[in-house]
Formats: sequence, structure tokens, C-alpha cells
Amino acid sequence: MAPKLTFKLSLRELIFAFFIVLLPFSLFAEYHTSWNEIAYCDEILCIICIIYTLYFSFKKGIKGNDLTLLILLIVCSLITFVGNFVNKLITSPLPIIVDFICLVKIFIVFIVYKQVAEYDKKKRMIQYLAPLSKLFISISTLCGFISLFFNIGMTGKDVRYGINEYFFVFNNSSRYGLIVACCFLILHFSNSSPKEMLAYKIMTVFDMLLTTKGVVYIILVVYIVLSFIWRRKKETKFTTGNTLILSICIMIASTLQINTYLRDEESPRMVLLRYGFKTANKYLPFGSGFATYGSDMAARYYSVLYKQYGFTKRYGLNQTYGAFLNDCYLGMVFGEFGYIGAIIFFIMVGFVFVPINKITISKGIKILSLSIFIALIISAIGTAIIKSSIGVFVMCVLGMVCGYDTAFKKAENSAKKSIEEA
Repeated sequence: MAPKLTFKLSLRELIFAFFIVLLPFSLFAEYHTSWNEIAYCDEILCIICIIYTLYFSFKKGIKGNDLTLLILLIVCSLITFVGNFVNKLITSPLPIIVDFICLVKIFIVFIVYKQVAEYDKKKRMIQYLAPLSKLFISISTLCGFISLFFNIGMTGKDVRYGINEYFFVFNNSSRYGLIVACCFLILHFSNSSPKEMLAYKIMTVFDMLLTTKGVVYIILVVYIVLSFIWRRKKETKFTTGNTLILSICIMIASTLQINTYLRDEESPRMVLLRYGFKTANKYLPFGSGFATYGSDMAARYYSVLYKQYGFTKRYGLNQTYGAFLNDCYLGMVFGEFGYIGAIIFFIMVGFVFVPINKITISKGIKILSLSIFIALIISAIGTAIIKSSIGVFVMCVLGMVCGYDTAFKKAENSAKKSIEEA
């Protein structure tokens, strides 16, 4: 049975729960309304999280993994700012600041939501989100089923595996797939019965299959492989053997995307990746700096580097039509941050992976969390989802899950200590 909900969320919990709902809604609003300002809700959340981090640091202090991640984030940002100062490829402060926020937001929201959830003893925040997740999955599944037979404006023109890509109301099937997966992850914290969870699992898999997107399929593949590998094991650890098996399966699932994006040397994403390394080599060791290569701001202000590299003559990368200019996050990491900044960035990704990999509250929660995170990181090769509102949404949910797991461990250790003392 679903918990009886009463509106007793603290102001802090209410604000952070509100943004989790707002982030997917902002994607919907971008495509279906003229309310363009809502596109900045992830940046607004980032600023709130920065303020909260400063407050929390003074009040209780940030320790361990979170503190290390925060320090690395500051160092990576400073290195990139040095790139801006030395190279002077862009002098306007606004795009530099906005691009800085784009780097910071995915990590800072993870830290903050982890901290907030850790002190949400009764899991009120996630239990308020559970009914909304159920409603979302149910409606999207119904519409997805109807879309198989009738065009109701929720499918794209791209046909893969014999069906049109399905994106519900979001006009982007990859991002929709991540939203569905996160909604199902939230449901693991509800009081749903095993039969009800099975029904929602079937609906979630159905929705994700309809997207026909490699990023979404990677979630399913990782989930299936890890569930099989760890099916009879109490300790869920990555070994050389199961990591190799998982990598091979991911490669097979990504065959279409690899052929489309990486094997074609002249594809926009491959060009961006190749010139990302070229930019890193050109501006050793600090990179070209914020808002100069592969980012939203670099596209909006059309970086001088794009003119130097001849992008003005390339489809999807020119000033008239630059739809692909920010579609390779990995290229941006190397180009803007340089090799030193890129190494630090990958270490930061590792520090996000660590608490996810240490989840003990439930094997199913751990496997699904890992699946979503791995897919999000892999998507950075050919898309910019990770720095979008949905990328931030995913990091919020994963941070929240890790926070509840930390609280679970503390409660478990406290109970053991009480028994031992007794």
C-alpha cells in the first residue's frame, strides 16, 4: 500500500523535491511553450546548491568522499579559468560564468542531494515523489502503446528496429528514457507490493524499448548483465571478468551509435571529438578555457576556434545551422579543460561512482543506479545529455539514493552497536 501522505515536508525538502519535478517539466516546457526562461532552472538549482553547500559546510561540515569531490571540482574550475585568462579567446564574463555553472552543476547537485537525503530520516522527500513517478510511468506507457498504432504526436521520424522513436511529451527519446528509468528507481523507495513493482518494471522496460535509443538500451543491457552476474552473490563487486563481460555487452548494444558517430570520421560528433584533442594539444596544459569549445556558450557566441578550424563550412557546425556544436561532451572536456583538467574531471566521475557502487540498501537499487550512471557517462561521447536539465535530474536522483543508503548504513550500525552494548 502507498503511504498516506501529509504535507509535512520541511522547507529544505520541499525546495529540493520541487526541483526534481521541475527539471523534467522544464524540458517539456522548452519544446511546447514560449516560456524559455524555464530552461535555466538547472542553473538556478546549481546556485541554490552552491549556497546550501556553503551553509552546510559552516554548520556541519562536509567530510570524506563529498569533500574530496568538492575540492577536485574547485581545482578543475580554477585550471579552466586559468585557460581563459592566458588564452583570452573570449573576454565577456557572462558566457564564462554560465559555462562554469554547467561544469559545476552535475557534481554539486549530487553532493547536495546526497546530504539532504541523508538527514531526511523518514524518506519523506522521495515518498512524495513516488506517486508522481507512478502516474508518469502509467500515462507514458499508455501513450506509448497507442503510438504503436496511431500517430498522436509523440513519436519522431527516425525509425529503428522497425518502429518510430518514442519520446512521449519531451521531443527527445534519450532524455525521456532516462526520466523513466529514474522514476522507476524512485519507486524502489515506495511501499509498493512486489506485484505492483513487477507491473511498473514491465511498463518501464516497455517505455525504454520504445525509445530505440542506444543510451537508453545501455541502461537495460547493464541492468540485465549485472543482475545475471550478481544473481546469487551477496557481495556485488566488479571484477576483471565481469567488467570485461559488461564492456563487451555495452559495445554490442552500442553498435548502431558507434557506426553512426565514431566510425564516420566526418560525422559532426567525431569532428568535435577529434578537434577537442587538437584544442587540448594547442593550449597545453590548461585547455582553451570556459565557453570556448564544445559547450552551449561556445555555440551561442560562436567561438573563434570554430572559425579557425573551418567549422563554418561543415554541416551542423556552422553559424547558420549549428545544431551539433555541443553534441560531444567528451570533446568539450578535453578542449576546454585541457589534459590536466580532463584527468581531474574523470577522477571526479570516479568519486561519484564510488558511493553508487557502495549502495547496500538493496541489490536492485544498486544495479539500477549503476545502470543509469554508466549510461549517462557513456552518453557523453555522442551527446550533451549529462550537462542538460535531464543530466542534472539524473544526478539529483542518484545523489538522493546514495544519501538514503548512507542513512540506512548509519541506522544499521547504530542498531548493531545497541545490540552489542545490551
